Amino acid sequence: MRLKCVISLALVVNFQEAASWILGRPRSRSPSWSWSTSPQPKDSSLSIASPTTDNTAKNPPRLVILIPAYNEEDRIESTLKCYQDFLLTSLSNDIKIEIVVVDDGSVDGTLDVINNFPSKIPIYSVAMEQNRGKGAALARGVQHISETSHTISSSDGDKNTWILTQDADGSGDLIYLDDMMKRLEKIIPTRTKSETTAGQGLVIGNRKYDIFSPRGITRWGFQTCVRILTTNTLRVKDSQCAYKLMTLVTAKILYENLHLEGWSHDVEVLFRAMLLNIPIEEMPIEWEDMEGSKVTENGVVKVSLQMLWDVIRLRWNYSISKSWKVKI
Repeated sequence: MRLKCVISLALVVNFQEAASWILGRPRSRSPSWSWSTSPQPKDSSLSIASPTTDNTAKNPPRLVILIPAYNEEDRIESTLKCYQDFLLTSLSNDIKIEIVVVDDGSVDGTLDVINNFPSKIPIYSVAMEQNRGKGAALARGVQHISETSHTISSSDGDKNTWILTQDADGSGDLIYLDDMMKRLEKIIPTRTKSETTAGQGLVIGNRKYDIFSPRGITRWGFQTCVRILTTNTLRVKDSQCAYKLMTLVTAKILYENLHLEGWSHDVEVLFRAMLLNIPIEEMPIEWEDMEGSKVTENGVVKVSLQMLWDVIRLRWNYSISKSWKVKI
């Protein structure tokens, strides 16, 4: 079946005229809390630079690691420990740090593990009543972070809060955070014509992986299809990378009222960023696929075909029927 999926994806690459028809134009180029008082971060030779904004002097920047989790009872504790240790030893003392984990309707003990974790930094858990998908979980997390951004400032908290999205299995190493923060700071517009576009920016990872592995072939096939169906306008090569750093003002625009709440939500997020001309930069990162992937558990073929259909729906509804719109 996996071979059939690969062949099916490859066929899409060859039928570019069919894709042109789909594109509609000629083919061109209720939270549950777990909280512990945060101590002063330890000194370290590695000190990640603080993002500089007009309000940094009055309001220290806030960095939130946002993690969606579904049935991660066996892995979430090690991920939290790894991330907490890094944040405590590698960040500048003036950065406010916290972790937000959104439990996407897990039926195991994921939520209990999070709430009982011996935290040394603020760790929040947000519980969803039922499983809705990774995109929906991230959107709920962004909503929670937005609701608490008043602790920075009522008007500038959205710009002074940065969100790093990560996977619950800890596949993404935080060693790239320093470089990502510097890149994000550079691409955020310092002056804009409209206040609604101020403080926007997104940096996404580009995973290095073995293309000849089963997951590598599937990943390559889907990314190829995405480039065709979106006419290569997403401005990134790896649309599905979970390692994303963005300002809260950006996240609120990209994740509000998502139409694709499952695995393919990343494409909609990036498509919205393209439509709104939000600055994006992509950087290479090492990525380790952990055992126990939810994609594998749900069936690679089934997930791949569903994601492909989602991208077709996205392109049709945003660009042709225009029934899907982005609210600013």
